[in-house]
Amino acid sequence: MEIKEIDFENFGKCVKISNGIIDVVVTIDFGPRIIYFGFSENGNLFYNDKERQYKIATENPEWKDGENSAFYYYGGHRLWLSPERSSKTIYPDNAPVVYSILPDGVSFLPPRPKGSGIQAGFEVIMGEDAADIMVVHTAKNCSKEPQPCGLWPVTMLKGGGLVILPQNTDSNNSYRPNRALVFWPGTDVRDRRIFYGNRFLTVRHDPDGERPMKIGSNNVLGWVAYLSHDFTFMKRYVHNPQAVYPDFGSSCEIAVRKDFVEIQSLSPMYRLEPGQEIKHVENLSVFHTKDGVDPKDEDGIARYIEELN
Repeated sequence: MEIKEIDFENFGKCVKISNGIIDVVVTIDFGPRIIYFGFSENGNLFYNDKERQYKIATENPEWKDGENSAFYYYGGHRLWLSPERSSKTIYPDNAPVVYSILPDGVSFLPPRPKGSGIQAGFEVIMGEDAADIMVVHTAKNCSKEPQPCGLWPVTMLKGGGLVILPQNTDSNNSYRPNRALVFWPGTDVRDRRIFYGNRFLTVRHDPDGERPMKIGSNNVLGWVAYLSHDFTFMKRYVHNPQAVYPDFGSSCEIAVRKDFVEIQSLSPMYRLEPGQEIKHVENLSVFHTKDGVDPKDEDGIARYIEELN
């Protein structure tokens, strides 16, 4: 495995991690963001906002520092904190990041946000002969008071693909519900890009500028896939059916915008005591796409996913 500092596009200084099969590039002038993930020298899966179109203006007077007072999406993979749109979530992470080389990867830790007792970062773990990485997201309560907190990793992918979200088919207890879907304002449940199946829900990204949408799920199966013309991306994590999740119990959320698709997993909500740290682990995998699938063909989707695994 090779680890080295590089300058990457217009994202400044970054750390590149490569095992010769896949490459990962993580920003260290700001963020951190996993700004590149894909087969070595064969194209990036992630959407990158080179023009800095997507940002959130912040109003906290402690954060006012010219252009650095805005939270920029930048693209790629980022770590947010639940609950949504709290000061912990949209802190403008535009300062340099400290990184440390580990035996099997690299850890990345930004400065602790002003006015917040939560410090969050992640580790990227890569095997020698694998086309996947493990991302260990962490948050630590550095304050003297308990704080509610959850981890919320967000992955921005290039548009034009198909999201596959598995539906829970467990029927061991017919007296209890076995799945839930959550919709955000502005999402049309009749949107022609969505297919509701018994085994899979699919969302097709249309780059022709249709309105945004967002859907959440208590994804007990703990995986979600994204099929593009050149690659298939899969995110895996552990869903705890006994835990309390934000957003009406969502552990997985899909957001669609004009330029990209976001695949998000969420940890349970915690009451962090002073000095306590929590972790949320994702496995991110990439596969060469052989053939596409019909978004409404559940048998075809099942065969495709089985071949990947």
